[in-house]
Amino acid sequence: MEAGITLGQLEHALLENNQSLPLNPWNGLKATIGGIAAANAQGPFRAVGTIRDWIIGMKVVHVDGRISKAGGRVVKNVTGYDLPKLYTGSLGTLVIIVEVSLKLRAKFARTATAVARAADGNEAAQLISSVRKNALQPISCEWAGPENEVWLRFGEHPRAVDWQLKNLPSGDWTLLEAEDEAAAWERLRARYARLGPVVLRVVGLPTNVREMIEEYRPAAWIAHALNGIVLMEVSGAEEIRRVRNKYRAVIERAPLEVRQRIGTFGLTDSEYDLMKKMKEAFDPEGRLNAGRHVDGERN
Repeated sequence: MEAGITLGQLEHALLENNQSLPLNPWNGLKATIGGIAAANAQGPFRAVGTIRDWIIGMKVVHVDGRISKAGGRVVKNVTGYDLPKLYTGSLGTLVIIVEVSLKLRAKFARTATAVARAADGNEAAQLISSVRKNALQPISCEWAGPENEVWLRFGEHPRAVDWQLKNLPSGDWTLLEAEDEAAAWERLRARYARLGPVVLRVVGLPTNVREMIEEYRPAAWIAHALNGIVLMEVSGAEEIRRVRNKYRAVIERAPLEVRQRIGTFGLTDSEYDLMKKMKEAFDPEGRLNAGRHVDGERN
């Protein structure tokens, strides 16, 4: 498909055949497939991976105007170097993505969401720990603060969803489906948009999520609690450095004056050297999206 198609347009076209691309980036259905791939944009559907896990092929334009294809149009034809994984997340600094081939899955026959507001962080962490230890398989598990809300979303065969809803850990759960469910996730999406002005994506072990939140005490956060990823408000460059002393952390959103003081990705010297060589191999004159990605890592 062409890179300019939006996720909403794709989902509408897939409905006819009861298929879906299970992505849910924070910027929603208006995001283009090419943009999602270029940024490897992520959202709360962490159980199904990111677009990098669903791409099987790409057509790209190189800086000199050459057009090349990598991967294949169907899974069985994918051979050779997996260049689409390299291009995904490179922010358009290596090549320009013009077409993407994707795996699909059957549309979820039913989805439902359970939301519980915990009394404090300890209770929220205990709820999430209970989910991790039992047989529940949510496609999303979000811990939103400072309200200490735990969001679980299930998607599968109706009977499988019903079983999971009946086996939730003990808590004051509100169950949402259909339009109420969609509206609730739009509200959570709006909360993500209000985070900031400096938002850091901190990555650790799933068992470290509670520790991250307690140690850095962000004013607000949304954690992909079963994946060890916390999107948190931080005060600025010094706080980012403090977090990076212990965890891998990427700047998700920040004003220009912050980005000018500290690199977005926090690369080590060896990581920077490797990525710089990659950039020079694909775009030796630095014409593609100048100043982004590795170009902006050393200030």
